[in-house]
Amino acid sequence: MGKRTKEHRKKVAKRNEQIKQHQRKVEKYQKEFLMQLIEQEKQKGLFNAPVMPMPGIDAPTLGMPNLGIPNGPQI
Repeated sequence: MGKRTKEHRKKVAKRNEQIKQHQRKVEKYQKEFLMQLIEQEKQKGLFNAPVMPMPGIDAPTLGMPNLGIPNGPQI
């Protein structure tokens, strides 16, 4: 491995470490922001309301539409 290759790998490793540090910092600020937002909502009393389940839905749908097919397609 040549000298230039070693230098390049050092630069890449340093850049990648800086990117990781920046990502961790951004995640930290996002988490702090969300926690503050949740705390403000709690103070307003928005988290005190009971959760009402939707009729006809027994499990999370993960964003899929309810097609009204209880057991899948019938062949």
